[in-house]
Amino acid sequence: MSESTSQFDIHKLKKAVLESAELIKDLRKDIEVFSKDQNVDLVTSADFQSEKILMDAIKSNFPDDGIISEESEIHNPNSERFWIIDPLDGTVNYANNIDQVAITLMLFEDKEPKQAFVYDIYNDILYEGYKNFGAFKNGEQLKVSKSISLDKAIIATGFPYDRNEFSSDYIPTFEAVLKHTGGIRRYGSAALDVCWIADNKFDGYFEFFMKPWDTLGACLILQESGGAAVDQNQNFPNLDSKLVIASNQIIHKQFQKLIFENLNESIKPRIFENEVY
Repeated sequence: MSESTSQFDIHKLKKAVLESAELIKDLRKDIEVFSKDQNVDLVTSADFQSEKILMDAIKSNFPDDGIISEESEIHNPNSERFWIIDPLDGTVNYANNIDQVAITLMLFEDKEPKQAFVYDIYNDILYEGYKNFGAFKNGEQLKVSKSISLDKAIIATGFPYDRNEFSSDYIPTFEAVLKHTGGIRRYGSAALDVCWIADNKFDGYFEFFMKPWDTLGACLILQESGGAAVDQNQNFPNLDSKLVIASNQIIHKQFQKLIFENLNESIKPRIFENEVY
């Protein structure tokens, strides 16, 4: 990692990220699990305690900044810049002793992500991304290097929490990806799924109705490593994106075309809302 990147604001919060990670690991044997609005959407006491550590650190270091977190109301909603956090990405994994779990932290400024951490808790790996300054894995520069065709590509995905009601909306897209790629993997942490493209494990990722704390910081890391990420408008994802498509540059146009050509007609109004499609 270069000296210039080590001076970024996000590094003042690294200690809090590592502290949260240790707490999350310590708490797993005694976790208390709650349910959110959907019966498949879980939150644990570790989510709340991790969030407190991160939010306290942000408020202490950057008192004028806003905070958007999965588990809380927006803090300082009129701020010019925001920290976006997911204190525990992969809660269902965590509650079931599956070790694909992460903490995500991102600085959002001028309508785009500028700095991002995704910390792979159980493998002690810190993925970092800095707008126009590159991406790193535990301090070493991260570059997409796999060369593979779409029919051999390994694609990661996830299933929306409203799948009980709208499963038929998603099946055509999943089926098309299954038929035209080398396989689909569903691990559980969306942030790590995207980072693993940058880390040359996966070749692509798509998912509907993600929240910004799930993938936006990871998309910056992927972009800075040489990969690509777009939303339903074929632009880099933003706070309101309803679909994320990410991959290495080699398969990106084909993969994007495969997704868009296999959207169920009933899902298009939900994705594009009042836009022309």
